[in-house]
Amino acid sequence: MKHSISDTGIIDLLRNPFAFKSWIDQSYGLTPHRSDQLSKILYLPVADIKALPRNEGKYVAFVAVRWGFAIIGKGKLLPTKKWDNRRELDEYGQ
Repeated sequence: MKHSISDTGIIDLLRNPFAFKSWIDQSYGLTPHRSDQLSKILYLPVADIKALPRNEGKYVAFVAVRWGFAIIGKGKLLPTKKWDNRRELDEYGQ
């Protein structure tokens, strides 16, 4: 399910350094496949994530931050309470 473009989530470059215009326009959520990928990059430094292949690093991190499953803290990708409760939420953190 796609959200509408008005459901932007966290897309500003200060809080989501992985934002990319075409990804913002797509409005996809954190699918089960992306959740699996995210579990492998949590706690990695932002620079290390940006060095990964685009669809395995930057895109996954972008979606996770966008919908509140992760945040950037101390230069790393960190899980949020939404991540801990992801089985109770949809792919948009609702």
